[in-house]
Amino acid sequence: MTDQELFAYDRSGFIPGPEEEESVFLNRIQGLKKRFDEGTWIPSSHWEWVREMLFNIFHVKPLYICAFYSNRSLSFWEAAAAWIEAGKLQAVQLCEGLRKGRYLGLYRREEILAHEAIHAVRAAFNEDRFEEFFAYMTSEKKWRRVLGPILRRPWEAWVFVLLALGGVMAPLFSLGALIWVVLGFTRLIRGHFLLRKAGMQIQAVVGDSGKTRAILLRLTDKEIVCFAKGINIQEYAKTKQCLRWRVLKNYLGESYGKENCCA
Repeated sequence: MTDQELFAYDRSGFIPGPEEEESVFLNRIQGLKKRFDEGTWIPSSHWEWVREMLFNIFHVKPLYICAFYSNRSLSFWEAAAAWIEAGKLQAVQLCEGLRKGRYLGLYRREEILAHEAIHAVRAAFNEDRFEEFFAYMTSEKKWRRVLGPILRRPWEAWVFVLLALGGVMAPLFSLGALIWVVLGFTRLIRGHFLLRKAGMQIQAVVGDSGKTRAILLRLTDKEIVCFAKGINIQEYAKTKQCLRWRVLKNYLGESYGKENCCA
């Protein structure tokens, strides 16, 4: 696979996972394209604005996401879900309420699609520390971008709800709910801090905020923490030869000592 082919796949939403081998990567692409071509999914027009927005933010324009409308298996507060199995995206599910464009009058369909699309393009990553931070970067409201990532997994909300309800019977449960919230905000603040520090290190090299976000999206949790602590990304890149880092070296471009093929 040539660099140009690899970059084209990356731009169309097939971001190589950590240490993903070429044969596995190509098989994943073929499987998803086949599923996309054979299925009946939401209209392409629903994706147009989303794709342009994601390209502007992260340099990715996902073209083969299997998305459908259904309320099945969704909790009452969930507008959508990305179903990923063994590093492969199966589908993105949207609640029926989004057919008309908005969910509970609060979220636009395009915002929900953009959020789930981030999970979809990172399907080959088994990384959850910064996953929601990236997904919420697509939100229209600043407060969502800041506070949205406080939950990494849906069950974390249930813990708070159960503790809060238990507080009606015993004050100890209320204390537990308070501690749970404090821990959540502590984790949230640290996550924003690490992403900001890593972003500053990367932007000092590439000199472009768009490329910086594109690079961050394609990093592992461990790499983000390393760069936040000051590890030199150029030196680190020299030790990597996998598909993912072939893409990342391209984003580093001239700062890494090579021509940028897909700027």
